Amino acid sequence: MAHADTVPAHGQGFDAARFCATYQRSVDDVFAFLTPAMQLELARHCHGWRPGAMDFRAYFAASELRYAIACESLHEHDGLSTLCDVGGFFGVFALTLARLGYPIAMTEALAYYSQAFTPLFRYLADNGVRIINYDPFGSAPPENDRFDTLTVMAVLEHYPHSLEIFMANVMHLLKPGGKIYIEVPNIAYWPKRRALLAGRTPLVPVSDIYRSAVPFIGHHHEFTLTELHELARLAGLSPIAVRQYNYSFRGPFYKRLISDPLLCLMSVLPSMRECLAILARRA
Repeated sequence: MAHADTVPAHGQGFDAARFCATYQRSVDDVFAFLTPAMQLELARHCHGWRPGAMDFRAYFAASELRYAIACESLHEHDGLSTLCDVGGFFGVFALTLARLGYPIAMTEALAYYSQAFTPLFRYLADNGVRIINYDPFGSAPPENDRFDTLTVMAVLEHYPHSLEIFMANVMHLLKPGGKIYIEVPNIAYWPKRRALLAGRTPLVPVSDIYRSAVPFIGHHHEFTLTELHELARLAGLSPIAVRQYNYSFRGPFYKRLISDPLLCLMSVLPSMRECLAILARRA
């Protein structure tokens, strides 16, 4: 397992330095399209995403580690061939993989986006990302799309209802024997445990939910590792590997130790890290 605070080293066919350089270039190119109007539109259903409260560019820049770990994990287990990033959002990960030469698709429910997002999605398509207009939480899956590998990252926590339909639709996109990498936030992350001990919620503040239009699309549920394993079992998946890591608490060890010594200490325990991910195979 990769250390919680480092980018993975070279794995089987995985060049971490090349991936990270390409990823950061993709962040720069994608966020050249983001306007305040676009962010206000996103924030209508999640008040915490409003300009000044949420820096999407900084979030995606820090997420380099999340996507590098995902890519390394897939390379360690039979590599990559055809891949679809389910719920690709701004498309930074998909664009990175396209630039690295992989055949890549991403799903997004385009009905939730206005014409303000059209230039971004057109740019992604022009740069090798096949965009599938699809909402796996509701509608039936596309008949002719099947992939060897799926990634579902920072998606499941945004849905308030049963995940049975979602998992069935996603499994329809996955070829028999294919791999799926699912990443979710860890409700047992040390700062969330500390908040609960102090009588504060570890989830979204009620004020953000109150000020959001229906449907609220922020975090409805965060997971423990046991729950992630249970989800895989319910969906008929066979786990291959588990990853647990921090991505927002990074930097030289001595700086992290000075800024938050308790978080630095607690992060030694995988169960108290920020993100949980499971790589599993469809039978």
